[in-house]
Amino acid sequence: MATRNASCHGGQLRLEVAGDPFAVSICHCLACQRRTGSAFGMQAGFKPDQVQVSGRFGDYARISDEVDRKEHVFHFCPDCGSQVFYTEPTEPDLVVVSVGAFADPSFPPPTESGYDSRRHPWVGLPDSIQRHAPELWDPVRPLHEDGRYAEEHLGRAIEMWVGSREMAKEDSDFDPIRGEPDFAKLVER
Repeated sequence: MATRNASCHGGQLRLEVAGDPFAVSICHCLACQRRTGSAFGMQAGFKPDQVQVSGRFGDYARISDEVDRKEHVFHFCPDCGSQVFYTEPTEPDLVVVSVGAFADPSFPPPTESGYDSRRHPWVGLPDSIQRHAPELWDPVRPLHEDGRYAEEHLGRAIEMWVGSREMAKEDSDFDPIRGEPDFAKLVER
């Protein structure tokens, strides 16, 4: 089984990771932009038994803005300040490593992009990457759960992020109203 090494900028905090990640993603949420100082965060998910940590680290806990309000504990080097990995107390089988900490151009590419509506317009992504925008869909989730698929809400979502139009064209959740003329107008513009 191949191993990869990740580390902080100064090399004091190091991770040895065995095998491939079970997920690689990009996140465009504002918190990840601030956390990384970049236009997005890129991270890889591993099982705890794949990751060996050596060196000292400090923690910074943050509650997610998402509907689930999960706690994320970011682990950083107390010397150079690099955030190298994070964990979630409610997900004990998860260790998320910042892909940049591997400094490895051959690292597997991401397969999904979260908070895609907050992606900087100059950041292009391959068509193979699944795009998610929970910040647009989560506020109307109660309507969905009640079976109320009002076109006005889809119209508002499209106004906030034009990618909602493409998602609605393929999303089976809209099948009950797919034949309605107002829905067709919204998705065919």
